Amino acid sequence: MRQCDLRRNSGLLLVLWTGLLLLSACALVESGEETQPQGAYKVYYAVTGEEATVQAVDWEYHVPSGEDTASALAELVLSQPETPGLTSPAPSGTRLLSCQLEEGQLRLDLSEQYGGLSGVDLTVANSCLTLTLCQLEGVEEVYITVEGEAIPYQTLRAMGTDDVLLPGTGEGELTVAVGLCFPRADGSGLGVEYRDVVQNEGDTMASAVFSALLEGPRYRELTSLMPEDTKLRGISVEGGVCTVNLSPEFLAALPEDEQSARLLLYSIVNTLCMQEDLSISTVQILADGHAIESIGGVPASVPLEPDWTLLES
Repeated sequence: MRQCDLRRNSGLLLVLWTGLLLLSACALVESGEETQPQGAYKVYYAVTGEEATVQAVDWEYHVPSGEDTASALAELVLSQPETPGLTSPAPSGTRLLSCQLEEGQLRLDLSEQYGGLSGVDLTVANSCLTLTLCQLEGVEEVYITVEGEAIPYQTLRAMGTDDVLLPGTGEGELTVAVGLCFPRADGSGLGVEYRDVVQNEGDTMASAVFSALLEGPRYRELTSLMPEDTKLRGISVEGGVCTVNLSPEFLAALPEDEQSARLLLYSIVNTLCMQEDLSISTVQILADGHAIESIGGVPASVPLEPDWTLLES
């Protein structure tokens, strides 16, 4: 049995050594003396016991039964494995309610038990389902809902294998799992995209998070209202206040209507405040070192508290 190694940092962070989990959609994999049985797929499970401190997921081979291979594989992830030291990442009693493939996205609807997962446990469970099901031809990403509803704080979360694979973790690098708030493409509020970002030696976690925010979203349901060519001049956290100093380009193309301005401001504020390790309660946004009176009619001259209601739309 081969292994997919994930490392935890501060109990919330996952790190994956480069070169692991390079999956080929439906390829038969041969490693050492182990050959993938004909018709079998790797089914991923959570690791338990002492090994769980350095390894989050592992797999065993299964030949799915029935005509609906996707549903059969999902059911296997939800059931208990045969290998000692492994367990289903889903809470006991979790059931598959529906499974449907649409334009490369496999939509799974699970029973209410799955909605009780959060943090690292949710990340591991989502990863097991994604790694297992993305082996199927035509499956590019997996979108998981609970009783027909999006998972809280993951309203727009569709995962592909690239979202599980992390960059190389050489000396001086740390890969951290963060939530990034981006405006919804339909303008109705903010959605959260979960992503693993690299914190290089000499960088702070706050700067790594904001740099990821500047890159924009990866999912089509989200968009960015950040003015083009905006750069981070500096960022610091003191006494719960995060001060973000942006380049003058930030002022060049700010939204003029109040709703867009609010979404832009709080995509920044909510993103920084939702990182538990940073302990940020308010965010002061500066442009070229100077406070901004307002953006699209939204006051911005003082440190802003997060507006979590924008995530509930």
